[in-house]
Amino acid sequence: MKQMHQHLLAESELNIKTIDLQQRAYTGDADAQYALANIFQKGTHVQKNTRHAFYWYQRAAQQGNLLAQYSVWFAYLTGEGTKADVQQANKWFARASLKSVDSTQSIVAQLLDRDISGRCC
Repeated sequence: MKQMHQHLLAESELNIKTIDLQQRAYTGDADAQYALANIFQKGTHVQKNTRHAFYWYQRAAQQGNLLAQYSVWFAYLTGEGTKADVQQANKWFARASLKSVDSTQSIVAQLLDRDISGRCC
């Protein structure tokens, strides 16, 4: 539990919508975890923190959130928010692409665009 607390922000730093999202993420809602990761990744109304983003992407990915799985793959591939690890990147890419071969190209293109332009989509 202590480790999870370091990935939460004080409510005084957040708007009401983000407070609710953070509470749902903390209690295990994979969609909320993914959304919270995006907030940290983009720095939306909070200071950008790729380590926090990776943590929440990973939590959502472990529960089967497809977009989070690709985000974890990308983080391991680029070292954004975590240490680069090609073996882990390959594992997450294989896991995600098994679920949705049709959307793999689109998701990967969005992630690459985010990396190149510094923003997503």
